[in-house]
Amino acid sequence: MSRPTIIDIANRAGVSFKTVSRVLNKHPKVGEEYRVKVEQAMAELNFKPNRAAQQLRGGRSSILGLMVSSGAEILTLDEGNRLPSYIADIITGMLQSCQAAGFHLVTENIDNSNEAAGKAWLADCFDAVSFDGLLLMPPLCDTGWLLDELDARQVRYARMNPGTQLGRGLCLVIDNHSAGREIGAYLLDQGHRRLGYITGPSSHFAHTGRLDGLREAMAQAPDAQLQVCQGAFTFASGQRAGGELLDGPSPPSAIFAANDEMAAGVLAAAFERGLNVPGQLSIFGFGGLLISQSTWPRISTVSQPTITMARMAADTLIAATMEDRELEGRTIPIAYELKIRQSVAPLAAQ
Repeated sequence: MSRPTIIDIANRAGVSFKTVSRVLNKHPKVGEEYRVKVEQAMAELNFKPNRAAQQLRGGRSSILGLMVSSGAEILTLDEGNRLPSYIADIITGMLQSCQAAGFHLVTENIDNSNEAAGKAWLADCFDAVSFDGLLLMPPLCDTGWLLDELDARQVRYARMNPGTQLGRGLCLVIDNHSAGREIGAYLLDQGHRRLGYITGPSSHFAHTGRLDGLREAMAQAPDAQLQVCQGAFTFASGQRAGGELLDGPSPPSAIFAANDEMAAGVLAAAFERGLNVPGQLSIFGFGGLLISQSTWPRISTVSQPTITMARMAADTLIAATMEDRELEGRTIPIAYELKIRQSVAPLAAQ
């Protein structure tokens, strides 16, 4: 049986072939009644749109890209050393948007630490795939040469929680400074005065606001002390940094880790040392990741709607593509919520 054409669909639906074309191209001015008729006829005829032909005619590919940055490390990952789990939340949100709109998602890994290699890989990506829009994860969302390259190529892009150049591209951000300040104030209200903080990688800028906010809160308590230890947004780095803080001469009574995976690592370090959480140590994470709900005690955290943010970014990129317009540079503030769980207790209880 030959492949049905838009003429076949038009005849089955009782509309013009131009109406069928508008429905296929998701034209915003197609009436709901006609859209339903066309979609029903397409289903009855088992019609599948030819995306390649649509791209040639309309200048779009119906492909969004997700850009992550693990560099050469991606080749060494295995069951014991994985990508950060928040990437799964990003993919979930983007897939929800893409599948609802008939778009496809391609994920690429670009090394932001090597500009020459990164630009070469980016060129290969664009030779292979025509992206209608990109979502940039940290630290790529703050990588200047990458933003310059995308602007030069006139590629639409959204940035997930950038820490610099807000308003360049579509920026979805939470107030990291305010969240860090709230965590600090909460821990101080619980009586804690010796606090530890575990940072993210130096190439990630958003987490520095969390530390700045924490310091601002602690400035209100002259007797408060802060110890800062370097982390890498991984469970292993949280376990290592947590151990360093706990083995020091004046260990903190509460540790705030810049993401939930590191907070879970701190929890493991505490148990390795026979410490009760929260009886002898309080732990606070950041991100609202699945791991914060999967440990015991469950980890107190700042919950940010990562899936929703990714879906919002993809929806905006798709809408700009369908309307054949540039993406307006703007910053969208995203609400967060402090989730107080079993990993934090007042100092008196310790």
